Amino acid sequence: MTKKTLQWSGYEWIVKSGARKTGPGPNYFAGENAWVDRDGRLHLMITKHKNKWRCAEVTLSETLGYGTYRFWLEGRPDRMDLNGVLGLFTYDGSSPEHHHREIDIEFARWGNPGGHNAQYVVQPYSIPGHLHSFPMKLNGNCSTHTFKWTPGSIRFMSLHGHYTDLPSPLEWFKIQDWEYTGDIPDRKEEKVGINLWLMDGKAPAEGMEIVVDRFEFQPLTCQVGIYIRK
Repeated sequence: MTKKTLQWSGYEWIVKSGARKTGPGPNYFAGENAWVDRDGRLHLMITKHKNKWRCAEVTLSETLGYGTYRFWLEGRPDRMDLNGVLGLFTYDGSSPEHHHREIDIEFARWGNPGGHNAQYVVQPYSIPGHLHSFPMKLNGNCSTHTFKWTPGSIRFMSLHGHYTDLPSPLEWFKIQDWEYTGDIPDRKEEKVGINLWLMDGKAPAEGMEIVVDRFEFQPLTCQVGIYIRK
């Protein structure tokens, strides 16, 4: 069976789909729930079809490795349904080392109306110090979320607005940042992914849609086998 692919932000992405439930969730995933509009923006949707809620996921077809991963969101992930989850992440499905090299930026309330609605994670989340959760309230429809992955640290940051370079003064635009310096996963066959799914496959109050305006990657400079932070 031929896999559906999308061309977006200068990369090829594989679209997840199937007739059976699969993780995360587990959930049903539909190929038509991920698409690119005429302005080059990626749309991810959760829709109901024949009494089944179907989610969306795309995965980059290539491995990028150390560097800065940047996602420009358009919409309000701070107002997600109680059962909805938006994930921006890396995952190595070919190898279980370092918990599949999973690094996550996630927006979800995990069914708790009074809980935080955003978190940064270096898996496994259950180990103290691997998860940083926070309340997020956007002041508009545009936000930028990044993580910079180096051999010595993973630095997460979320900003109001869309930026490639950090705005100034940074404190006016910064939503949250966090640096993890624990057990840093090495690079191997991990690939970046974006998904919109339902916690435990539980139904939302209504359908959902998130737009990702752009994805950017800046590789870490390497000289004589030593990675230099930029």
